[in-house]
Amino acid sequence: MRGAAWLAALADAVSSVVFPARCPACGAYCERRGGWCAPCLSRTVRPHRLALSAEALAALDDAWAVGFYGGALGTLIRDLKYRGRRGVLPYIHAALAAAKLPEQFLVADLAVYVPLHEAREKERGFNQAELIFAEWLKAKVIPVRPLLTRMRSTVPQYGLGEKERRKNVRGAFSLSEAGKGGAGEIAGKSIVLLDDILTTGATLTSCAAVLKKAGAGSVYALALASDRS
Repeated sequence: MRGAAWLAALADAVSSVVFPARCPACGAYCERRGGWCAPCLSRTVRPHRLALSAEALAALDDAWAVGFYGGALGTLIRDLKYRGRRGVLPYIHAALAAAKLPEQFLVADLAVYVPLHEAREKERGFNQAELIFAEWLKAKVIPVRPLLTRMRSTVPQYGLGEKERRKNVRGAFSLSEAGKGGAGEIAGKSIVLLDDILTTGATLTSCAAVLKKAGAGSVYALALASDRS
């Protein structure tokens, strides 16, 4: 972890001790750290199916998000992803635990995180998808497999149009060494593909296409937040 990220993590840890537990959306006092007030949790956790393009539907069997990026979840994701504030994770985990998701996400054979490029993950110090979903997957007893790798670094997707996003991630993903050696883990299996945000779906579609080509029976995308509907 780089110096700035380490300092942000330290400041976040100190603030979690000094300041009382508050709802991350409205600031109301909560009984425990990481909790939400009931009205804000109800407004924030709004699982919804995401509309997919014809190209995406060729690789993804379905796609859902836990809530909308334009609200409190988006703020929590930005604090984690760009400021390294791991203290927001209890709020994220509480929101995810409260979500009532379709059965296909609860009975999947295995889960796969959308991978970061090695250099990006080293710089950031973590893969945000793993920090967001690991606890939830453990509770659901869904094993995680590192079946994908990002072969080249891509420019950040934000600020790009839909066509630019597709071009940016085209050919960026492939099976990892674990994926190449574990055809039995992929063939015919139901896979949940996990990421923090779904905007156009270009990244998740590209990853799902690799898994489908390797023989996956079904691939379901789950994002923590998306404003797509």
